[in-house]
Amino acid sequence: MVNTRTDTNLSAAVQNALQALLPQIREEILEEFRTGSGSSNAGGNPPPVTIHTWLERFNKQKPHSFEKATAPVDTENWISHMEKIFDVMGCEDAFKTRLAVYKFEGNALAWWKAYKQAKGGDAWLVTVTWADFKKLFFLQFFPRAEQGRLKREYHSIRQTSTETSTEFMQRFI
Repeated sequence: MVNTRTDTNLSAAVQNALQALLPQIREEILEEFRTGSGSSNAGGNPPPVTIHTWLERFNKQKPHSFEKATAPVDTENWISHMEKIFDVMGCEDAFKTRLAVYKFEGNALAWWKAYKQAKGGDAWLVTVTWADFKKLFFLQFFPRAEQGRLKREYHSIRQTSTETSTEFMQRFI
C-alpha cells in the first residue's frame, strides 16, 4: 500500500530549500559552461582563467623569444609560431597579446614598453585584441615601406630568355 498523504510542512520545507538552492545551482552550471569544466570535459584540465596559469602552460610549449627581425620573414615566422602554440593550448584571445609580449627581448621589449606606456599602460593593454597586436607588430617590425618594396620586387620578377626554369627557381632558394 502506497502512502498518498502529504505532510504540508515537509512539502513546504522541501520547496523552500529548493528555491534557496536554485540560484547557486544555476551559477555553478553557468560557470561550468563558461569554463568548459563540466563532466563532459572527460577528465581534462579546465581552461585557465588567470594569466599565471596561461603563462605556465605557455612556457611548457617552449615559445621562441623575439628581439628583432633581420628579415621580413622573421616577423611572419614568429607570429606563426605563437599562433601554433595558442591553437594547441586553446588560448583565449584575451591572453594572447600578454603571452606573446612576455617573449619580447632587447629592441622589441624596449619598443613595446614605450608604446604601451604611451597608449595608457596596463589599462590599455587589456583592451588589445590579438588582431590589433599583430597589426602593431607588423607595422613596427615589417613596415609598410618594406612591404611595398617587396611587393614591387615580386611583381617585377621575370625569367630571362636564356634562363631555364630550374635556374630561375634557384635565384629564389
